[in-house]
Amino acid sequence: MTEHEHKHGHAPEAILRAMAVTVLFMLVEGMGGWLANSLALLSDAAHMLTDVGAMLLSLFAIWVSRRPSTKKMSFGYHRAEILGALASGLIIWGLAGALVYEAILRLRHPVAVQGGTVFVIAVIGLAANLLSMRLLRHAQHHNMNAKAAYLHMFSDALGSIGAIVAGAVLFFTHWYPIDPIITIFFAILMLTSSWQLVAEAVGVLMESTPTGIDSEAVRRELQALPGVREAHDLHIWTVSSGRLALSVHLVADVPSGGDANQEVLRSANALLEEHHGIVHTTIQIELPEAFRFERCYDCGPK
Repeated sequence: MTEHEHKHGHAPEAILRAMAVTVLFMLVEGMGGWLANSLALLSDAAHMLTDVGAMLLSLFAIWVSRRPSTKKMSFGYHRAEILGALASGLIIWGLAGALVYEAILRLRHPVAVQGGTVFVIAVIGLAANLLSMRLLRHAQHHNMNAKAAYLHMFSDALGSIGAIVAGAVLFFTHWYPIDPIITIFFAILMLTSSWQLVAEAVGVLMESTPTGIDSEAVRRELQALPGVREAHDLHIWTVSSGRLALSVHLVADVPSGGDANQEVLRSANALLEEHHGIVHTTIQIELPEAFRFERCYDCGPK
């Protein structure tokens, strides 16, 4: 098993454990919100329900992504992981919109809420969220779906903190608008916390250069290799979490084929793996006179 597979192999187990914790405390918080008539608690329980759905989606995406490649799907199904993460992020956005709508209705027509019950249930919910985040802490660094689940738990933790504040204010002051106000604040935090996940997933699907890699720096390093005149048509993209790919054309002063040609390839591959962690490469060696007649993806005729 490779290091990449080893790290990704822990993601399903971590997600399953976090999901079990979430289901248990979702039932507790949902019942407490219904008894206390608290939108903040009910919204947090509803968010936990979407968390369960999102984690099920993540597990399915991870399972699909591990299917072997076929003649038609030459890269395999690794992008299923990215699609699952994007769907999880959009679920958070949809839930945030629904919470804001319901909160505005309650601001217009405040209802009585039991502050003490809200406070106690919210504290229990926060403990559950923190436990789930701990279970997902390591896996979220190596798998985008685990990261999506982690962000769901983080959003839930923010909601629980908001509900704790609302419960305390309601218990001491009986100022009922605090419940929908906290819900709106919670919804905004949900949007901001999930923005990076959605942006990262879209970036992968658009095959943008991975975060942390300077394509121009890579180009300069390749051009500095012995025998290389120019590096062009350089493309670096992410297939799925932790799986980078690169293609490039190198104009080199070496005869076509032979040991000199292979030496350029070895030097380029060693540089890319050691300096940038890129092991899946497609490198084309060209002679200077041949390059004049070439048509590449991102350059004109020479």
